[in-house]
Amino acid sequence: MKSMRLIYSFLIFSLLTSIQLFSQERMTRSHGGERIEQFKKVRLMEVMKMDEETSIRFFARYNKYEETMRAIQRDHNDLIDQLQKLAKSHADNPAMEQLIKDIGMCEEKIAETRSKFLEELHDVITVQQIAEYVVFERNFNNNLKEIMRDFAKERWNRPRE
Repeated sequence: MKSMRLIYSFLIFSLLTSIQLFSQERMTRSHGGERIEQFKKVRLMEVMKMDEETSIRFFARYNKYEETMRAIQRDHNDLIDQLQKLAKSHADNPAMEQLIKDIGMCEEKIAETRSKFLEELHDVITVQQIAEYVVFERNFNNNLKEIMRDFAKERWNRPRE
């Protein structure tokens, strides 16, 4: 666990270093996000013990799933942004009610997409590997959040020069 935390810390450090080096926001996001995604895929292959053929088939589906989820998340965030604007402007309730329904439908779509992806994995990887994937996703995301929080806290508490 400590070695994983060290690896995650190194990855986050290199990500944040690259953010400081690049002043263009677009370039920074894609570069850092790409590094994390590459690291995540390598770790997934290790944890799930996939051979080359299996990993090719798995990542073909995984990449498609991730692309779909990003699109749904973008829509979800757009709806919440719209709701925020309406709430700030004290808009009428029917408009906000419709947005709330749309947000709920979007959340159902997220859950449905995740469920469908896990079902589709049965013809690519074993049940054991699916279980390892699910646990890995949760732990990876939690560790990443924790490391980012620790780094931000450390940076915030650092004396100004």
